[in-house]
Order: sequence, then C-alpha cells, then structure tokens
Amino acid sequence: MLTIFSLFCSYSYATSDQSQNCVSTHFDEKASIKHVIDGDTVVLLDNRHVRLIGINTPELSHDKRKSSEDGAELARKSLIQLLDDQSQIQLLYGKERLDRHGRTLAHIYLNNGLNIQAELLEKGLAMPLRIPPNLSLAECYSSASLTAKEENRGLWALPRYKTQKVSSLSGSEKGFYSISGKVLNVNESRSAIWINLENNVALRIHKDDLNYFDKNDLMTLRGKTIEANGWLYKNKKQLRMRIRHKLDLNILY
Repeated sequence: MLTIFSLFCSYSYATSDQSQNCVSTHFDEKASIKHVIDGDTVVLLDNRHVRLIGINTPELSHDKRKSSEDGAELARKSLIQLLDDQSQIQLLYGKERLDRHGRTLAHIYLNNGLNIQAELLEKGLAMPLRIPPNLSLAECYSSASLTAKEENRGLWALPRYKTQKVSSLSGSEKGFYSISGKVLNVNESRSAIWINLENNVALRIHKDDLNYFDKNDLMTLRGKTIEANGWLYKNKKQLRMRIRHKLDLNILY
C-alpha cells in the first residue's frame, strides 16, 4: 500500500474509536433537533439551520428533476439514526459561528459524549472538510476518516470518491474531489500561490490561508506527485481547486 504523508507534517493517527476521542469538556448550548436536511445539515427546534463543522457529505437533491450524488441518501439516513430518540444534543460552536448562508456552524455531540462528525467519518459516510478558522478538531477528524478511506468503507468504496488522477479528468468535473498528479511548477501571484498540475489543473492557495502552510516547502513541490482534496471548479478554461489547509495537500512521492 502506498504510504501517504500529510504535507510537511507528521501526524500520529489513532485507530481507536475516534468518535469518542474527538471530545470536548465545554459545550455552548443544548438544543433539540427538528429535522435532518442531509448528511451535514440539521434544523433545530427553533428553526435555526446548523451546518456540521469539519465534514462534507454528498449533495442531496431536493429537486425531483435532479439526482442526488452517490451516497447522499445513506449519509442522511445514518445521521437520522444517530440522532433518533435524542431529546437533546450538545453544540460546540466554531470560531466563525455563521457561514455565508446564515447557518450556525457547530460540532454536534450526543449527551453520552459521542461526536457525530467523527462517527460519520469513521463509518466512511462523510469526508473531512477543513475551512479556516474552524479547525479545532481538524486533526482528530482526519484521524477518524483515515482508516475508513484505507479500508474502503462507505463512500470510499464508490468510484466517485476514489482519488482521481488529473490525467483522467475531462475538464467538466465540479464538486468535491480527491485528485492526484505531478506538479509541473509553482508560482506566486499577488493574491495566491498556484500549484500547476498536469492536464491544465491548478491548485490555488490564497494568501489569507498561507499561515496554515509552510510557504518555503510549498515552493519545493515541483516534480513531486501530490494528492489534493477540495472543490473542483472551472475558470478561464482551467480546472481549479482552492486548498485551505495543509491536511488537504499530501505528498505521494
């Protein structure tokens, strides 16, 4: 099996029950769940929408004319089962409390201490998502997901979520992907560092996020084959992906 190293950092990944290990001794609020929208969003009894920090699940279509992404229904059903018969849950807010849609950003715990995000990651029903500044449990969530990915649990067994070689991309892809490819060059602009891969694919690290990386190490990536995780989008006839944290950029060899 190919050993994957998180970029320029060494982490110890535990194989124990990560949903119990991603603990907190402090909670901001107790609340009750009214409705589960999808695998990473719930509605509270007071009608606030809560987006679960640190995970991303496949998009669930609420339009009968469009299909849901592979694994979306399973993620939602699993979250419903985890929250079933829970009169209350505990919320731990992120450093940034609201997203651009006005949703509350929080980690969700059951009263027995079970971390919901870590549980979904451990089962392979969600993918880790790192968005600054809400990174307090990023390493723990990465640990929870690692074994699931290596053992092809849940989403990781589906072709859509396997790491895609950039050479195989058509250029029309969009959404959350794991990709790999050889670095052709690394350039710096006024606003970002650009890591250019094969097949006209570019990774963008905005300078606002550079404190989550070692800039000197980034500039030495040319010639290395790396893996990156994030949302693919097309801009100026080029496939691009914004990378916001070092855990989303790994050296393969």
